[in-house]
Amino acid sequence: MTDRKPQILLFDFGGVLVDLDKQRCIEAFDRLGFDIRPCLGTYRQGGVFSLLERGAIGVPEFCNEIRRMAGNPDLTDASIAAAWEQYLVGVPAERLEKLLELRQSYRVSLLSNTNAIHWEQSLRDFFNYKGLGIGDFFEEVFLSYELGVEKPAPEIFRIVAERLGAQPEDILFLDDSEVNCEAARNCGLQAQLAPAGGGWMQEIV
Repeated sequence: MTDRKPQILLFDFGGVLVDLDKQRCIEAFDRLGFDIRPCLGTYRQGGVFSLLERGAIGVPEFCNEIRRMAGNPDLTDASIAAAWEQYLVGVPAERLEKLLELRQSYRVSLLSNTNAIHWEQSLRDFFNYKGLGIGDFFEEVFLSYELGVEKPAPEIFRIVAERLGAQPEDILFLDDSEVNCEAARNCGLQAQLAPAGGGWMQEIV
């Protein structure tokens, strides 16, 4: 991070704001007879899950592919979505409060490799807080499945800077992946590794 004070804080979602439980998700898919392990990455997904997060396929096509790969045509869309939702645990209240506090001093936005299932879950369960909604926490929300590109592709950082109307060096990106942070730096953004557990809250004032 440079000495230049950022004007915009750009947060990753998974692992930075929302806690994750990979094992719980694996077990949920095991119960459906589908082995998600080869597809479930630490910072980005593989296979059909990556297609979903890039917006290359929609939820119906995703569910059809899971049924085909599991060899079980009787799996419902709802059961598949419920298993995928087990990956996200929740956003602790203190992180939500910190975002609200930071909005008093910064423009705060979100950049996430995510998908329609997880984002709808997040709007329903995680950012529905004290009568507030997603727009109270973030000025802008950038989602891979809507943009058609995933981190760490340079294009996603160029899109974000352009839509924010900001110079890249005025943006501080916080992500739990050093690969994504380095990609952001290569595009001119400031970037700070924010390991899981919310430790970033003590580092940003």
